[in-house]
Amino acid sequence: MNMQRVKSVGRPRRSGQVSITEQVIASIAGIAALEIEGVAGLWGNVADRLKALLGDERRGVLARLSEDSVRLTLHVAIQYGHPIRQVARRLQMRVKEEVETMTGLRVSGVDVYVQDLMLPGEREHE
Repeated sequence: MNMQRVKSVGRPRRSGQVSITEQVIASIAGIAALEIEGVAGLWGNVADRLKALLGDERRGVLARLSEDSVRLTLHVAIQYGHPIRQVARRLQMRVKEEVETMTGLRVSGVDVYVQDLMLPGEREHE
């Protein structure tokens, strides 16, 4: 059985309760990250790359739920020629904004690890 950490959003109502898994939050963060100019791709470990072969696109992103917030960790490749510090800062702001807007959860932090630098026209590592 796959145990997923889940966060309830809002107060339970008579019509039911809404909960969001860490995996969904990681997906939101990954999609938002790839929208940033200068981000060449998400960089996962070997296990993440194997999951990607099976269609799991959350590689390189980890969401950790706590009692009142979520903390995100992203491993990325940056396109050569883009200022790494500026790209990482835009990435942090965009991911935080998107996750908070879509989930209603408070993002306590977005940690960015630049794992690779890619030349123009180079393909993302598979």
